[in-house]
Amino acid sequence: MENFLIGVLASVVAAVIIALVVKFAWPTFQNCFLYNGIQIAGTWEIFEQRDGKTTKAGQIKLAQTGRMITGESVRSKTRGGKKANREFEYRAHIHKDQVTLLFEDTHGVGFDSGSYVFIVQNNRLEMEGMATFQGKFENKIVSEPRTLKKIPN
Repeated sequence: MENFLIGVLASVVAAVIIALVVKFAWPTFQNCFLYNGIQIAGTWEIFEQRDGKTTKAGQIKLAQTGRMITGESVRSKTRGGKKANREFEYRAHIHKDQVTLLFEDTHGVGFDSGSYVFIVQNNRLEMEGMATFQGKFENKIVSEPRTLKKIPN
C-alpha cells in the first residue's frame, strides 16, 4: 500500500511539473530565445494626421525581447497643437507584422490610456496604424491614424 501511495504522489508531482513547464517555462523560452520575427527595438518618431496635415507629435523608445515589447514615449504636442511634455509607458507584443501597443500615462493624469495597432512596413523603418483612446475633449472613444518612423541609430 505504501508503494501505491508513493506512486500516486510521484504521478501528481510529475503532472504539476509538466503543467508548469507547458504553461510557463516553454512559452517564455520560446518567446525569448526562439523568436526570429521582426525586430522593432529602437527610437521612433510619432506622426499624426489631422486636417490633411501630418505633424510630428513625439518620440517612442521601444525595447524588445522576442515577441514582447516595452517602451516609453514623450509627447511634445497635444492633439490641439499646443506644446506638451507628457510621458507614456507601453506594453506590447508583435505577431507577424502587426504590433499591438497598450499605453498608459506615466503620471496617471486624466483618461490617457489606450492602444496603438500598427502594421510594420516592408522597409522595417515605418509602421502605420491607428491610435484608439478616450478623448478628453470629445468625451468619447477616438480612433486616429498614426505613423511611426524609425530614427537611425
